[in-house]
Amino acid sequence: MQGLWEVKEKKEKKERIIKGRDLVDVVFSWSVRDVLNSKLYKGKVDKIPNTFQSSKEYFKSFVNPIIEETHAALLSSMETLRRAPAFKVWEIKPAKDFKPPKNLYYEVTLQTVSDNTTKGDGKLLEFNDLVAVTDNKPYRIDDLRCSNEPYLLALVCGVNEDNPHLITILASKPIVFEEGHMETRKKGKGVKKSLSLFCVYLTNMMTNIRIWIALHPDPEGGNLKLISKVLQSNNEVGGESCVSCQENSENIMPNHIEKRLRSFKLNTSQEEAILRCLEAKNCRHSNNIKLIWGPPGTGKTKTTSVLLLNLFKMRCRTLTCAPTNIAVLEVASRVVKLVSESLRLGGYGLGDIVLFGNKERMKIDDREDLFDVFLDYRVDELYDCFLALTGWRANVQRMISLLTDPKEVYRQSFIENDKRRPSFKKFVEKRFSKLRTDLRSQFSTLCLHLPTASLSFQVAEKMNATNDLLRAMKVSDVVRVSRKEDARKQDCVEMLGSICESIELPDFIGKFGLQRLCLENAYLMFCTASSSAKLHMSCPIQLLVIDEAAQLKECESAIPLQLPGLRHAVLIGDEKQLPAMIQSKIASEADLGRSLFERLVLLGHKKQLLNMQYRMHPSISIFPNREFYGMKILDAPSVRVRSYEKQFLPGKMYGPYSFINVPYGREQFGQGFSSKNIVEVSLVDEILSKLYSVSRKSGRSISVGVISPYKAQVFAIQEKIGKKYDTSEKFTVSVRSVDGFQGGEEDIIIVSTVRSNGKGAIGFLSNQQRTNVALTRARFCLWILGNESTLTNNKSVWSRLVDDAKARHCFHDAYDDESLAQCIKRSATALDDLAKLQSNKLLSFENSIWKVLLTNEFLKSLETIIDSEINKRVMSVLEKISNGKFQQDSKSENLFRQEDIDDGLSLIWTVDIIKKQNHYLQVLKIWHVLPSSDVSCAEKCLEKHYKRYTKLKIERCRYICSQGNVVVPMRWPVKSCLKNDMISDVSRSFALLSVLDEAEVQSSKTSLMNLFKIQEFLKRWKMKNVWTIRRKALLQRS
Repeated sequence: MQGLWEVKEKKEKKERIIKGRDLVDVVFSWSVRDVLNSKLYKGKVDKIPNTFQSSKEYFKSFVNPIIEETHAALLSSMETLRRAPAFKVWEIKPAKDFKPPKNLYYEVTLQTVSDNTTKGDGKLLEFNDLVAVTDNKPYRIDDLRCSNEPYLLALVCGVNEDNPHLITILASKPIVFEEGHMETRKKGKGVKKSLSLFCVYLTNMMTNIRIWIALHPDPEGGNLKLISKVLQSNNEVGGESCVSCQENSENIMPNHIEKRLRSFKLNTSQEEAILRCLEAKNCRHSNNIKLIWGPPGTGKTKTTSVLLLNLFKMRCRTLTCAPTNIAVLEVASRVVKLVSESLRLGGYGLGDIVLFGNKERMKIDDREDLFDVFLDYRVDELYDCFLALTGWRANVQRMISLLTDPKEVYRQSFIENDKRRPSFKKFVEKRFSKLRTDLRSQFSTLCLHLPTASLSFQVAEKMNATNDLLRAMKVSDVVRVSRKEDARKQDCVEMLGSICESIELPDFIGKFGLQRLCLENAYLMFCTASSSAKLHMSCPIQLLVIDEAAQLKECESAIPLQLPGLRHAVLIGDEKQLPAMIQSKIASEADLGRSLFERLVLLGHKKQLLNMQYRMHPSISIFPNREFYGMKILDAPSVRVRSYEKQFLPGKMYGPYSFINVPYGREQFGQGFSSKNIVEVSLVDEILSKLYSVSRKSGRSISVGVISPYKAQVFAIQEKIGKKYDTSEKFTVSVRSVDGFQGGEEDIIIVSTVRSNGKGAIGFLSNQQRTNVALTRARFCLWILGNESTLTNNKSVWSRLVDDAKARHCFHDAYDDESLAQCIKRSATALDDLAKLQSNKLLSFENSIWKVLLTNEFLKSLETIIDSEINKRVMSVLEKISNGKFQQDSKSENLFRQEDIDDGLSLIWTVDIIKKQNHYLQVLKIWHVLPSSDVSCAEKCLEKHYKRYTKLKIERCRYICSQGNVVVPMRWPVKSCLKNDMISDVSRSFALLSVLDEAEVQSSKTSLMNLFKIQEFLKRWKMKNVWTIRRKALLQRS
């Protein structure tokens, strides 16, 4: 059972102690009302100061903000409760260490993950997941009830590695088992009762628990050397070289290191940054923290990887961290490539590099280049080599025995007179072939994956030579005995024996032992800052490197900064780009998202600037360079050459840098109160279509990135373009938010600014860090879509950007491009049509006989299309079916109907029932306009909606009443909707039929004639009914 707990002997019983239990208890103490109160900690979270008097004050300043951030994460999960993965509980029982009232541990068996009803949308519960235990799968907050408790939380504190559906939880309250928690199921011929409980995933507390532990260090055994170094303003941090080192000439780098650096063709600022870090690493007089400032495109990752390669060559035990898995994988990949190129004997030496973390979150299966250094993969490979019976040592002994005395091996392998015994030659051939194959594989695995501290270079050479010897040997060499063959065999036996004696490792090592072996002997380790908590019990680490340090919360950097033995750190980042993501507004205002890198810069600590950018065309780099970096960044010669200027589309508007004014955009609210601008969506789609056409005709490879600060706009653009470019190899499109694009780059970047209003309100678009990231992702072309009047009606960076574009003659109106002008016109017309539909969701077309009910889903699907021509076709189809001109098949069991709009789009609609005054009325309910290929998926989703309808209501939806070629709507009085009321009573239903409202009837001659016919029919039907009732009464009396 896996878990982050300690086990202590106390009164001859094992007591489980959850690390970070104080934080867990705070979470458990919140009621539902507390969780839903976004202002629960308002006024209780103080702003984190810039300097601190002691480490105690330092740690304490982060405690309340991290509690508030945990609260915000839980509140956010409540808002998406309907989509939360839910796992059916198969069995639950108190664990051995269950001890009320606090230690409420339970062992839980979840239904196997192959069961679709409990799969949790593909997610498995993990260690430190926070779950709600409920009676039913919840769809709203009220559904969180468990037995008599309105709200019961539990923390997953153990997951069985072999059976992930077996977990241990710590509950906030006792889980009471009642009869109501049992459900009856048929199993075979009998009936079996099972639990009716669910574990509903809310959030994962792993990172916040690790931060909490770092904020409460062991007062006796913690390493606070670097923490104490950053409490106050201190020029030594990030400052010049150590005075003692300078006096003793200890900071002078050997010539071979400077020569090695020059081989990587680094610029002066990159070389200087690396040398200063290597000097700090050698300092024994003080603890150092170096800052490397890497603006966009300045080769920050290259500088980091070359620094790490040199530390690897110097045998310096170094941990490299980053805030995200993506950043960790990027730098690890670069370093592995550099190290692999410098290795002398195949992969020998890669065993000194370890990458570890969550396999699924890292998506390691997609990173074949990192398989050889990923810890889990390495342990699995080595585990087979260290099995007692089939491991490398056992196979070496078998090979020695076979080469020394094959006849004796043959004799011992079979019982005498065994009929199944093969011939001696065949036996030797088979045994030798298998052992040779196994040893070749196992020797290669040991050379590749064992750290060099456990396997010397000389032993690796022997393994390589032995493999060559065995490969050259034939079966006849093993069977026959001559001087030549005997000498070769003898050499091989001696080398095999020498290998066994040289490796001082046990014959058998379990997976945990192998993990420890790899981590304790590695020289370069890579993981997220949070995952570095796993190294707190390992061997000392000499140097810490934090990549993307400006994106890491300072309280999170406290996890690796306290690692045992750590004396020096290098922080690499850019505080001018995005900081860490914070969910809580209260915690954000308290500066929880501020990084240690940023705080040290605020205090005036020196940072080593990488001052040459290699990414952007000078026309792109000039504005961010002046606005954010004070013109300190130089353009590399490679981006200043004429060949770096690319013209993908004709016209000045599509040059290296353009601001394209979109004056008639429509700013709207989208998902989650985020903003979107459908006109800009249409323009992005049009530009992408043009670029794709160029790429397809010319065979030119083009990568395009579309960036917007607003998630609703990102979603709208993704919906608009769909999957039309997914199959193209030479044309790639990536649509992401600004936050999702940090660290990325593309040939062309299109920025959609969204905001379009008369107030000049631009919201968080004014954030300078976010703007900086958006403007520095393009290599060759940057095209910005925006509303000039909105962006200039304030004093933000965007006003200066528009003025700069005008001054440089890079300002263009979208109307200057004919295709864009037509696109704006179509979008504006479509938006007007959509506004009319949204204002009146229950439509009546002129002379129509059906009411048309428009769903929100339908209106949203129109928003993603926004094309006036398609809108006209949709309205034409709606008018046709509202006149009753649709299929009259009453026997069909399918509720859903489909009308083709064009070759690629279909309209999905149903007949539904609405209550109007004292009647239920059939109406046409319009659900979607979507690609024809998506119709089946949409129908499956709609089936869930109609499952909530009663049988009677479904039958009335299906009922068809026709008059000639026209289908007319039915109407039933509310009183008729009783359980025993059957829709098959056609005469009664038809008698109550009213095609239109009274006011509408008077305006239509056809409707009046229909009404007169119905009234005559009513009189005859009523008289007939009266005589029938009287006749029955007379018969009963008689």
